[in-house]
Amino acid sequence: MISSPNNGGFAQQLEAIRQRLASLRDRAEVQLNFDLAFQREIVATLQAVLNFLQLPELSEVETLRASVQQQAIFLREVHHRVKNNLQIISSLLDLQMMQSEDVIVQALLRENQSRIRSISLVHELLSESERMTDIKLGDYVQELATTLVSTYAIALNQVTLRTEISSNPVISPDRAIPIGLILNELVSNALKHGLGDQAGEVTISLTLTSNRQAVLSVSDTGDRLPLDFEPSAVRSLGFQLINTLVQQIDGTLSIERRDRTTIQVSFAVVN
Repeated sequence: MISSPNNGGFAQQLEAIRQRLASLRDRAEVQLNFDLAFQREIVATLQAVLNFLQLPELSEVETLRASVQQQAIFLREVHHRVKNNLQIISSLLDLQMMQSEDVIVQALLRENQSRIRSISLVHELLSESERMTDIKLGDYVQELATTLVSTYAIALNQVTLRTEISSNPVISPDRAIPIGLILNELVSNALKHGLGDQAGEVTISLTLTSNRQAVLSVSDTGDRLPLDFEPSAVRSLGFQLINTLVQQIDGTLSIERRDRTTIQVSFAVVN
């Protein structure tokens, strides 16, 4: 049996196959003397296979496979180092928050720290995945949601996080990063402006429609947005960033005002 791409010894196994076929060819020339035509057919077939196995291209397969494995290791290391470097930046922001007594400055640093973490998580998931070329969106949203609530919630015991992840589509890192940043801003808005300093619940859901449209929504049980609230007209950095990122992924932004405020972002699931 030939080794799988992840195992070594491919060249040795090819050589073993060549030797076995050569042995069968030699035995066929001696033992299959009862049917000369059949003997010639078998010998010719074995010789053709041997000739094919001796092509120079096959001798390069092992080298190519080794090269691919090295590149995979290098790519995994790149994602790991990017994640570590982003964590260093996040730690520096922590130090700056500790040194500042200005609550406004602290809030701004915390927001930027959270944005950095959402990007860092993409590289962490890529470094741990087998393919390192895509992200499982459901896993990403689930893990990021927990991190965001623990970052922004003033009193964790007063905030209940509910996640409803019914789909886990695969997306590219180029799309995962803006989606993560959108989720970051929506959760921040729900905790800071929706709940504020009151107890309540934040629900984050991800569903997939029949036409491959993902719907990411964030809702809270806090104060509802005014009826005349228009996200595209808001001048805050958070909503300006949301609008820009939604356009970047060719998505749509909508708001529902019922028993709770729900902001939804819909976008196509493409790699």
